[in-house]
Amino acid sequence: MSGTVYISLDLLPGKVLMNQLQSIHISRKNTHLDFTDSTSALKILLYSHDSWGLGHLRRNLAIAGALVRSIPSANILMVSGSPCATQFLLPQRCDVVKLPSVSKDSDGCYVPRNLDIPLNEALALRRQLIKSSYTCFNPDVVLVDHQLTGLLGEAQDMVRMARAAGKLTIFGMRDIVDAAGVVEKAWSSRECRNALKSDYQHICVYGDNDVFDVIQRYPFMKPYRHKITHVGYIVSPPDKAARRPVPCLEKQVLMTVGGGEDGEDRVEAYLDALELAPFDWRSHIITGPLMDERKVRFLKRKVDRAGHSHSVRISRFHRNIPALLQQADAVVSMAGYNSCTEILQSGKPVVLLPRNRMRHEQRMRTQSLAARGWVQPLYGLEPMALRQAVEKALDSEKGSNDSPALNGLDNMCSLIRKACGLDTSYASSMAQAATGLLAD
Repeated sequence: MSGTVYISLDLLPGKVLMNQLQSIHISRKNTHLDFTDSTSALKILLYSHDSWGLGHLRRNLAIAGALVRSIPSANILMVSGSPCATQFLLPQRCDVVKLPSVSKDSDGCYVPRNLDIPLNEALALRRQLIKSSYTCFNPDVVLVDHQLTGLLGEAQDMVRMARAAGKLTIFGMRDIVDAAGVVEKAWSSRECRNALKSDYQHICVYGDNDVFDVIQRYPFMKPYRHKITHVGYIVSPPDKAARRPVPCLEKQVLMTVGGGEDGEDRVEAYLDALELAPFDWRSHIITGPLMDERKVRFLKRKVDRAGHSHSVRISRFHRNIPALLQQADAVVSMAGYNSCTEILQSGKPVVLLPRNRMRHEQRMRTQSLAARGWVQPLYGLEPMALRQAVEKALDSEKGSNDSPALNGLDNMCSLIRKACGLDTSYASSMAQAATGLLAD
């Protein structure tokens, strides 16, 4: 019998929570990574700060699923700050520790999402939970997503503890983080530079260097080029066992706005576009679980007032977006990393509506993909322009035949297997490297 136990850390007092974590400690005789014994269990900790949207969580879920399929001995603990960390199905031999959630206010400043406490107290709690999770789980591999030292440095102690103990430490990053000047400034602190230089053995770029070469586009990364690997885009393989949808006489448009925190204006623009003239397709709009419930109710009322409830469906959440993509004839989406990779994998024609505030990331991604003819970009929200773009997408039989490298999961698993000596052809050389690492 197998099952998953979720610990909602938002609801437990700090002292009780520490006792809970200490009680699940599993002692191990060997505290260092064994690069040569492929039969021993391999523990992997995946950290993501998750202050905005679902991207980091979903990417780590995809990596976790690939790792347990690729490495039969792997056990994975995800440490996530996402408020939706327990809403997704977890892979086998995987569990999650949910950190108290942090979000951003209208000025872009971090604030506790649920707890009515000062930010420094929330961060102190998160930091202690991260350290305790690492100590109790005692992983062989630590993979940190997106934030070099964690949210405001919260994961720095964990990474340094892992490096000092001879564990395999990996930093995973999207290919496009933000504009080069913004990223260089954000990573200019001594702590971030030390992390790039000393704390991580590998820097894995989740992207295709033919599309966006991090070393060329972010020149300040050149000193670390010997650590950098563009592994390809991270996207879960389609479910071959999924039932094929019953053919529909009407074409279908799928609209998704990621987590949904800032997607209301795009959904409203799409509904305005539908009201311009009669249309002959059905629409399924996924608002995202993080969209305010009042905004979702407003959008549903708008559909009802327009008399479109028979052809427009609005859902807050769906666990299997790739399955919906397979049913769609065209897609309208924001330009988040996961949304774009899943759409490119599906081959469906897409209209991208990139975010225009907070970060340049989505606009940069849209421009890069549009330059290769893979997407149809729309940088404004004028209803007529959106209507025309959707009609154009529906008239296309499919998306581009070409696509970027979507094999990031395979390459990540291969890199970790090789670094841990689990591929026999690499066992000897990795064992020698491990000897030098542990003596370091």
